[in-house]
Amino acid sequence: MMGFLRILTVAVLAVFIVVLGGGIGTSFAQNGVSAQDGLVLSLADEYVDITTNFSGRQVVVFGINETGGALVVTLNGPESYTIIRQKGQVLGIWANIRAFGFKNVPRYYDYAVNGDEASLAPLSVLRKERVGINSMHYEVRSRADDLETKPFHEALIRQKQHAKHFAYNPQKVTYIGDKLFKVTFDLPADVPTGAYNVKAMSFKGQKKIAEQEAVLQIRQVGFSASLYSYAHGAAFLYGLFVVLFAVFFGYGAHLILAKR
Repeated sequence: MMGFLRILTVAVLAVFIVVLGGGIGTSFAQNGVSAQDGLVLSLADEYVDITTNFSGRQVVVFGINETGGALVVTLNGPESYTIIRQKGQVLGIWANIRAFGFKNVPRYYDYAVNGDEASLAPLSVLRKERVGINSMHYEVRSRADDLETKPFHEALIRQKQHAKHFAYNPQKVTYIGDKLFKVTFDLPADVPTGAYNVKAMSFKGQKKIAEQEAVLQIRQVGFSASLYSYAHGAAFLYGLFVVLFAVFFGYGAHLILAKR
């Protein structure tokens, strides 16, 4: 119901703009819809609830673009410090022989582009705005040079893509008419929880001319959330319970099989 109301709100805004023939130059926020500089952005739902039977979900982003520029929508998950290790043989045993840690790596990343990604803006701008897989560059915690860390950086991207936590290719921006747009992101079953930044950006003349942001909350609810909270809040008691539970059922199975 909330998603329908949001879509209806943006549709009304679109009609309002067309009828009055004016821009959206003045900032405002109403019903979770933000607008500024000719760009409106909203989410069909601001929350994704993860339960025990969660198998993935679609996130719908929509809005209005009357800037005349190419549109980019990014979905960035919570950031974390990520270590990539290289394995090798040491005295005939496979072990970790080298590792590099990368700072501020999003735990999830997806994006959508309307137009040619490479011609949107210079690489330095795309990298700053986190537009596209090819522009990604994460800072290494050590003082190693780029040539030394490049294979590890590439391995980081490959691992994230293999886990379906990074996109391989951009999603499609669908326009309904000239201004109303829609983007759909497919979240996997093991999508990380936390606050996600959703950003819409308009590029023209290889410059960013407008942007809008929204927040998507992905959270655990129900029994799985309680179990997760207890496991992290009382780790020792949780571990002890798991061990006792395993011993009890293992011993019970032994007794049943022994009677046979």
